[in-house]
Amino acid sequence: MEHSTLRWGIAGAGAIARRFCHDVNQFATAGRVVAIAARDATRAADFASQQALPHAYGSYLALAESPEVDAVYVATIHPEHAAIARLMLEHGKHVLVEKPAVLRVADWDELVELAHRRGVLLMEAMKVMCFPAWRALWEQLPALAPVRRVRAAFGSCAEPGGKLFDPMLAGGAGWDVGVYGVWLYVALCHRLGLDCPAPRSELSRGPSGVDEQCRFYFDGALGGEIGASIVAELDKAAHLEGDDWQLEIAGKWWNPQQVRWWGETAGEIARPVEGGMQFQADHFAACVAAGLLDAPWVPQALSRQVIGILESALT
Repeated sequence: MEHSTLRWGIAGAGAIARRFCHDVNQFATAGRVVAIAARDATRAADFASQQALPHAYGSYLALAESPEVDAVYVATIHPEHAAIARLMLEHGKHVLVEKPAVLRVADWDELVELAHRRGVLLMEAMKVMCFPAWRALWEQLPALAPVRRVRAAFGSCAEPGGKLFDPMLAGGAGWDVGVYGVWLYVALCHRLGLDCPAPRSELSRGPSGVDEQCRFYFDGALGGEIGASIVAELDKAAHLEGDDWQLEIAGKWWNPQQVRWWGETAGEIARPVEGGMQFQADHFAACVAAGLLDAPWVPQALSRQVIGILESALT
């Protein structure tokens, strides 16, 4: 990369794209969003005008071919992720793809192979893994171990009849918000050197056929209960338990800013922040600058595990 600051383009002009653009351009230290692309040129132009971006493209191919962009954040609907990520990688762009990265392990394997072959970075946008409070907890975990159990959920009431209730758009609680909790469990197993077992799953499907609520139960050395819902508010804190201690990631655990634990030992981590998506963007930019083809905080192998668990449970 010739530029010291990573130049971002965004594929997709929805709400998540706007949040990424805001957080990166307000708070990131190693990158800046300079371009937006959508299939509707007018929508792209409106986005660029509202966000003060210098470049707007009316197709994803135009973004892929743009010499003004180093990396692309894929923020379209779930079923489009694989094809758009592939297009960007084929044109030599580094790619950060919104969760769930793809819907099939086979697609992820193909994208990882392509990224390595082209010498560019591919990373799933699992932002929680990059928050300062989470990184501080990561350093504390070995001292707290053994961890015996984790409980976490992500649930809220989505707009009835919206895209999350459409099976053709890979709607449902599992793919939309369950991915966060499954990522949490898999990442904890990885950090603690434990095997990650296949979970037992319970799905509650609505009239459209999508899983409106789901739970995943892991019975390994690290017990786990992961919940997700698009029709009910669920506990926003995540909980870890050891033999003689308990830990809570308070508030919205997927935007971690406060962690506290008590029992045989007690402690607290407080890292209040503004924004949130800038941390994954800065980690991504640091990896690109270092010439890495995998991101140590959000490894491709962990994304593969999570995709495999959800693909098996939900299809």
